[in-house]
Amino acid sequence: MRDWWNSLKRGLAELGYVEGKTIEFVWRFADGRFERLPQLATELVEHGVDIILPATPPAINAAKAAAGTIPIVFPLGSDPVETGLVTSLERPGGHITGMATMSRLQSQPRLALVRECIPTARRVVLLRHSANYALNLQVEASRAAAPELGFELLVLDFAIAEEIEHAFDAASRQAADAIMPLSDPMALGNADRIGDLSLKYRVPAVSPFREITEAGGLLSYGPDLSMLFHRSAALIDKILKGANAGDLPIGEPTDFELGVNPRAARILDVPIPASILSRATHVVG
Repeated sequence: MRDWWNSLKRGLAELGYVEGKTIEFVWRFADGRFERLPQLATELVEHGVDIILPATPPAINAAKAAAGTIPIVFPLGSDPVETGLVTSLERPGGHITGMATMSRLQSQPRLALVRECIPTARRVVLLRHSANYALNLQVEASRAAAPELGFELLVLDFAIAEEIEHAFDAASRQAADAIMPLSDPMALGNADRIGDLSLKYRVPAVSPFREITEAGGLLSYGPDLSMLFHRSAALIDKILKGANAGDLPIGEPTDFELGVNPRAARILDVPIPASILSRATHVVG
């Protein structure tokens, strides 16, 4: 995620902000321990920051509860209407705005990639971080799309990183044809672990994150998250110049990435069709 924050800083630099002179960053990271978020949000408020930038749904809620009138700009926000964070993307209201990943809308395309790449696949596992309630939207969207694509879906939860291997072991024992980590910071933070486990248990991983594909996942499809962080800089600039956050429309993804790992495909004996390779924006060398 550090590269994403650097994209935000680059966006602010392009707008004339100089770190240490005209803008200061105060960092707080929960490292996947969501129970720490309320305290971290309170620390930022007590520090007297001008804007809070939470990057997960639980962090957004923690910031919203603590911020009072301090503006909130989220660079990543799942689906803020469906999760009840705001009532409208065009006019979010209150003191909050940001960029929505709309992750549930990519659930069907990722399942379709599994079908395209593994025509005989029948059973697909969704890997869900149990502490992130917003992931239920992706589960519901996947369940809605699965019958038409001919899939049986299983949902396996993990609470801490060490439990991810238990999920892969269960997926392997249940003869899963593919595993799909949901769009969640814990999944991203454990990209190397997930990639390694995919190869160890020989269960192809199709994920939202290029980082998982680089680590051994088979395919990835999702928005270019660095661009969402970059575009958040314009919202910050407007707020610092006097705009009310709640009057600024929430942005949506416009750039998407399709990642392919031919090496993982060879290890897993899953040929990647030319139709996917021709569309790939990132091929792991």
